[in-house]
Amino acid sequence: MPLGLYDGVKRIVEKAHSLDLPVIMDCKINDIGYTNRVENYFNAGFDAVIANPFVGWEDGLQPVFEVAKEMNRGVILLVYMSHKASWEGYGQMIYDSKTGEKKPQYVAFAEKALAWNADGAVVGGTYPEKIREIYAILKGKVPIYSPGIGAQGGDVKAAVSSGARYLIIGRAITLARSPGEAARFFRDAARKS
Repeated sequence: MPLGLYDGVKRIVEKAHSLDLPVIMDCKINDIGYTNRVENYFNAGFDAVIANPFVGWEDGLQPVFEVAKEMNRGVILLVYMSHKASWEGYGQMIYDSKTGEKKPQYVAFAEKALAWNADGAVVGGTYPEKIREIYAILKGKVPIYSPGIGAQGGDVKAAVSSGARYLIIGRAITLARSPGEAARFFRDAARKS
């Protein structure tokens, strides 16, 4: 973002599109609908945004989904993060007022991804057991994007075999001595999985 949404960032987005790559804004939208203003990201060329379901639907993410649909873009919900303290928020037990039962927060978020027709669900590649559990809830209707592969210890084969459809690999490529070789390594590992 320091490059400017409509200057440097837009040029990077255009370059990715010229290579037929989708571009996702990982801003974890988490505010009231009016403040979210996702059309700015979409006007800059982003194909989808990542949003945090903690904010809820009405006057929260509903406007985000509506703008995305109007602009033929996507919304990917953050269901379970990849870092070590993910359990503190996403793994906490919550009370479901509809069923009267307790369940993990991430289960409720996976159910929201399905109910809200999200275009994807982020589930940390560092937690293949969570990927499997969430994949079972999503029933293949919402694809899973898994960050944390490489630098955070997530394994390509474990994530893919557990149900991840897309892998988000950042530092393991960008900080590598040879980013091109690192990218090919992860691509080949994913193809074998």
